[in-house]
Amino acid sequence: MIGAMDRLRRVWCIGRREPRFKLLLLDNLTTTLGASFTLVALPFLVMRLTGKAWDLGITMAIEAAPGLCLLLAFPRLLDRVDPLRTLRLCRWFFVVANAAIASLVWLGGMSIVVVYVSTVLGGVVWAVAFPAGRAVFTLYVRKGWLSIGNAIFALVSAAATVVLPLVAGWLVFGTRGDAGLAVAFGIDAICVFCSLPLLAALSRHAPIRRSPGGPSSPRVTPSDTTGAAAIPRVFHAYVFASSVLVFGPVQVLLPLILARYRGGSYLLIYVVQCIGVGVASAVALRVAPSFRGTVRRMLACWAVASSAYLVLHQASGPAMTLLAFFLLAVAAARHGVQSQSWLQRHVPSRDVGQEMTRFAAATLCGTPIAALLTGGLMDALGFESATLILSLAITLGVLLGALHVHRLGAALHADSRAHRSSPSTSRPVG
Repeated sequence: MIGAMDRLRRVWCIGRREPRFKLLLLDNLTTTLGASFTLVALPFLVMRLTGKAWDLGITMAIEAAPGLCLLLAFPRLLDRVDPLRTLRLCRWFFVVANAAIASLVWLGGMSIVVVYVSTVLGGVVWAVAFPAGRAVFTLYVRKGWLSIGNAIFALVSAAATVVLPLVAGWLVFGTRGDAGLAVAFGIDAICVFCSLPLLAALSRHAPIRRSPGGPSSPRVTPSDTTGAAAIPRVFHAYVFASSVLVFGPVQVLLPLILARYRGGSYLLIYVVQCIGVGVASAVALRVAPSFRGTVRRMLACWAVASSAYLVLHQASGPAMTLLAFFLLAVAAARHGVQSQSWLQRHVPSRDVGQEMTRFAAATLCGTPIAALLTGGLMDALGFESATLILSLAITLGVLLGALHVHRLGAALHADSRAHRSSPSTSRPVG
């Protein structure tokens, strides 16, 4: 109880002292409100147009292709431009795009080809907007507040996605034709539009850390320019594996379960997910100081997710299904807070754009690939067999990761011995 009160006090102090944090929090809340509607509307739009899980996987997969090419071709794009200004331009695109989709759906002019085209264009812009948003958060929030900030953002996002997907589900299930889908996309456009004044207000404040592409000359602390080591490439490999194998399949499993059972009790999945994120956020504030410790925590989240898929495989009713999604929410939230906070704390200011771009590539490109593979598994083997295969594959990944952690420990031990014999020898991040 004392620990919870102390966290609340810290949050209150952050909100009073730091206007940047308040603006980013409001921006996150506003955009999450709108995204909650699209998160429900888009899968059901595809399923109404074709009725195939494979097409849902294709829709998510083609979103990754142009974005992946852009991220690989221009990894330092956000180190040459102002991330905040770039984010504002991307938001304007999403306002126009969501409004256009809402109009087409309302008028009955939407087809699967139009969905594919809009998804490709949105994937290109999102490939820039996602790392830009992470870079803005890294540059405008103090290092000591990064982990608690990520935990608060995760909790606020989860709370926002509890009521609104229920409303969006009511719009989708309770209206005839595609009117509810059109309203859902329109609400997303309005919410993104409302976030633009918040970013404009944030631009009037100088970043806390040096912005490589920014026009201003903000304060630079010693920790921003000295003692920073490069981020190991294998870190992004773990993030990519998490997106493809561990947490990405949920993007297909959830809408399929809702469409399969159409029961109001299954909409409680959003509620238990929010509770799971709250539990994870309360225990994920301390970030592992070393890369090895971060990998250990990521693997622990994988193990929890594996057990969740096994529960989902054996689920015979709403209770077991809700338990599985609660475990998945706990694992995903803890994994996200830990991985993002560790990266943001250790990335040098000169490489913020590049590392956030790599993080975005690993996250955004991994999730659609997972959706494509999961959709194919569902159509070919059925729900029960697909979830069992996912559980076994994640368990294998945990075992391979444990071997890697052991090798990291051996390398660290050898490095410490070399450091004692040669004091000038530098030590890596992990």
